[in-house]
Parts: sequence; structure tokens; C-alpha cells
Amino acid sequence: MAEAGLWTGTELLLWDLDHPKAMPQSVALPQGLTEDTRPSLIAGARTTPRTLPCTALPENVPNGTIPSLTQTNPLTVTHGEEVAMAGFIALNPKFDGILCLPSAQSTLWAHVSAEEIVSMRRFLTGAMVSSVLDMGLTLTDEDAFKEALSDTMSRPENAAMKLASAQAEMFQNGMSKAEAASLASAALIGAELAATRAYWLGQSVALIGAAQTCAPYRVALDSQFVPFIATNEAAMYRAGFQLAQDRITG
Repeated sequence: MAEAGLWTGTELLLWDLDHPKAMPQSVALPQGLTEDTRPSLIAGARTTPRTLPCTALPENVPNGTIPSLTQTNPLTVTHGEEVAMAGFIALNPKFDGILCLPSAQSTLWAHVSAEEIVSMRRFLTGAMVSSVLDMGLTLTDEDAFKEALSDTMSRPENAAMKLASAQAEMFQNGMSKAEAASLASAALIGAELAATRAYWLGQSVALIGAAQTCAPYRVALDSQFVPFIATNEAAMYRAGFQLAQDRITG
């Protein structure tokens, strides 16, 4: 069986590359990644990163270890997202635009041109929401979300204050955790969109992530009239891993 793995630091997500419809399986590894648990093809493991601009994957993948991507200013490093980006580009070779990859902890923005990753930005948006409200990126009331998003995009310096206000609404006024997390998500994504305006303005955007995590970004981008493509995250990783499998050396 041809297996590919994404190491997150706490768990190993495994793709069975022999079965196109098989979903990735999560394996908890409390003792960390070892030679016994490491699959023949892996991303997210420590290795020397490749510096942008460059293709998402190298022409050769020594010993099956996929290198991360990095840039100096601002210092940004991928954590396996290079595989999903490679998969998307392989399936959409004519795409020139922006990739947005939200996850539970952070969101990576990447500029793609001529099948290369030109630059990146990472934001700890999900981590900030979950650390304050013990709940990740959330979307409940779309109208309230859009209002909070617009307000923070106009005044991004108020993002941290809006986060505190959402927390207070939950503790003081009985707002549900989901509603508070939705307002907090809107505020922080609003600040994120303000910071990345030069990326997405006038560009096409592809969203790569879990459906629940991408939902607030879909509404946010739509509210700014940004054309976007919603993708299947597992399919993008599978396509990237399959491409990397053919490049294993050593």
C-alpha cells in the first residue's frame, strides 16, 4: 500500500494513495514521529526548506521527505501546505492568483504565478479565536458576521478590542459560545483581509481547507466581491502527494 503522511506535530494524517476515494486517516502519536511510524512519503517533517520564489514541490524528493517552503520577509514557513498547493496547481496549471489555506491554528496566503509560489503571508487567526473562546473559526449569523467584518476592515486597529468584546458578550450577556466565536472570527478575519488587501484585490482566490474552517472566509470574500474557488482539501493533498510520489529519490 502506498501511503503518504502529513505530520502536524501531534498527529499523523495518512492518505492511502492506492484508493482515490479513501479519506485521510488520523493517527495520534504522543511519542512523536519515529522511524517505525514514518511513512515512505511525508510532509511536515523537519528538513531544509526551499526559498521562494519556487515551485511548490522540488523535482526530486530525497528519501520521500517533502521540504517546506520559506521566505525571509516576513519570515514565513509552510507546514505541509506545500503539498496542497502543489496539488491545486497540478489540477489548475493556468491559475494565476491567490491561494488561501485556513486551518484550525492559522491561515496561509500564497501568491501563485506561472506555476510558482511567489510570496506568502501567515496569520494566527484560528489560534487567537480558540485561545480566547475555546472554539475555532465559526460562522453563525451571516448578517452579524458581515457587519463585524466590515467594521474591523475599516478600523483593523480595533481587532483585539473586538475580540475582548465578543468574550464579554458571552460571559456578561449570555451570548452562546458559537455566536461569540463567529463575531471574533469576523473581527480577526476582517483585520486579516485588511492586511492582505494587496493580495486579493483584483485577484482570483482559491480556498483550500476544511469546509467548516473555510465557511467564514467564503462569506468574507463574497462580501468584498472577490471571485473565489472552493476546493476539496483532501483532494488537493492527494493530488500533491501523488505528484511527489513520482519524484522520490534515494
